[in-house]
Amino acid sequence: MKRFLLNIVFASAIIVFSGCTHTTYIADSKNPEVEFSEDGGLLWRGRFIELEELPDLLEDAGVDKKSQIDIRVSERMRSLKAPRVLLFILRRAGYTRGVLVTKKKAYSSSTMPPPKQPVQQPQPQQRRKIRYK
Repeated sequence: MKRFLLNIVFASAIIVFSGCTHTTYIADSKNPEVEFSEDGGLLWRGRFIELEELPDLLEDAGVDKKSQIDIRVSERMRSLKAPRVLLFILRRAGYTRGVLVTKKKAYSSSTMPPPKQPVQQPQPQQRRKIRYK
C-alpha cells in the first residue's frame, strides 16, 4: 500500500512540476523582426515559414512597406546566402528597408553614484612680479 501511495505522489509531482511549455510572441521592438536559425530556417512570430511567405505575412500584419524590417542572423551562421535571398524577395515585394542584424544588445545603468576620485591638492600659484618702467 505504501509503495502504491508513493508511486501516486511521484506521478503527481511529475505532472505538476513538468508543466507545458509554449512560446509567446512579444513585440519588444518598434520594427518587425524575423529570425534565421543556425540551420537556415526562417522564424516569424515563433513559427517556421518559407522565405516566399514572409511578404504576405508582413502585409497581413499591417507592416508598412517603408518601415525597417530587422532580419536577425546568428553569428554562427556560416553562409549568408539565405538572408540575401530573403532581402531580394522583400525588395521584389516592395519592402526596401530590410536590415541584417545580429544579437540584440542590452545596456544597463547603475543608480549608484560614481566612485569618488582622489582629491588633488591645488598647486600653489606663484605671483607675477610687477615691473615698473
